[in-house]
Formats: sequence, C-alpha cells, structure tokens
Amino acid sequence: ATTYSNHDENNSINNGTPRSQPLASISESTSSSAGLEAPSVSTIIRFAFGCVGIWLCGPILSLIDTSAVGLLSGTAQQAALNPAITITDDGALLVSFMYTAATNLVAAAYDKDKVSKDYSNTINTVVTALQLGSIVGIIFGVVLGGSASYFVRILLGKGQGNNVAVVCAAERYVRIRALGMPAAVIIGAAQSACIGMKDLRSPLVVMVAAAFVNLLGDIIFVPS
Repeated sequence: ATTYSNHDENNSINNGTPRSQPLASISESTSSSAGLEAPSVSTIIRFAFGCVGIWLCGPILSLIDTSAVGLLSGTAQQAALNPAITITDDGALLVSFMYTAATNLVAAAYDKDKVSKDYSNTINTVVTALQLGSIVGIIFGVVLGGSASYFVRILLGKGQGNNVAVVCAAERYVRIRALGMPAAVIIGAAQSACIGMKDLRSPLVVMVAAAFVNLLGDIIFVPS
C-alpha cells in the first residue's frame, strides 16, 4: 500500500498537478489578508476633500494678493502682479517632489510605529523632511530672486517688456515672494507630513490662519 501511494504521488508530480499547501501556510496567509482593512468610500471621499482643501492654500493666497493689489493699487500694479504670481506659483511646482516624498516616508514610518506605539521614527522622519524643506526652499528662493528679471522679461514678451513701470513692479513682486519660498516649502512639507499621518485638521487650520495673515498684510502694506 505504501508503494502504491508513493507511485500515485510521483504520477501527480509528473502530470503537473500541484500539491496541496500545508494548513499552517494557508492559515497564515488568511490571517495576514484578513488584517488588511480597505477604507470605505465615504472615508476616501472625506480624505480627498481634506487634501483638496490643503492644496488650495497656495491659489487662495495668490487670489487674495491679486484682489488686494487690484483694489488698493490699481490696474498697473495688478498687471505686474499677474506675471509674478505665474512665475512663483509655476516655479514652485519644481519643488513638489518634497511634498510627495514627505507624504510617502511619513506614512510608512507612521504605519510601522503604530504597532510598537513608539513614534520616534515618525518624529525623526518629519524633522528630516522639514530640515530638507528649509534647505530646498532657501536654494529655490535665492535662484528665483536672482533670476526675477530674466523670467519677467521672457513672460511679458516684447509688448509689455518695454513698459519699465510694469517690468520693475513685476520684478519686485517676484523678489518679495521669493523671500517667502523657504517658509512656503517648509509649510508644504509639514502639510504633506500631516497627510501621511491622516491628520487633515491641522493643515486646514494653518491654511485659514495663513489666509488671514496674508489678507491683513496686504491691507497694511499694499497701499504703501
């Protein structure tokens, strides 16, 4: 009987019939797959709306600047501000890799630390992202401020390029916004870290506070 069973087993292997998996491996794979819980549709929608609100921070601040300059300084200054906003906002996309990397690294560290309840790895990752964001922001701000004249003249073209008042005002706006680039990159990295930890309330509070401070600063400094 032993010889017959071994013969049948050899035939099953030769015929390509797979052997049955051990019960231990089946139970292990079942328990590991059962531990992964997919988020519900409502959770995804709430998270998506929160992320959209966070990333609207930059356009909202630019809209406040445009409205304040148009109402308090006139159309000539607004004509100079629009290309400056285009240069700074589109140029800021070059450092968007910082935000993607911060979200991914913080999310991975936070997921591991939840098991041990020790969030030291997450804290170190956030601190590293903020430090790198400050370095990238400083470099980007220096390059943007130094090349303001070049980018403004290319963007305005031959039509408005000869308008000295518009060109000088646009260059001044680019340099002013370049001074805030280190803070903007740091805030973006911090917001991305919060997204990695599924904290959407803190970035939204910061966005509202930044919009209020920006509006207050426009009201005070734009007329002068």
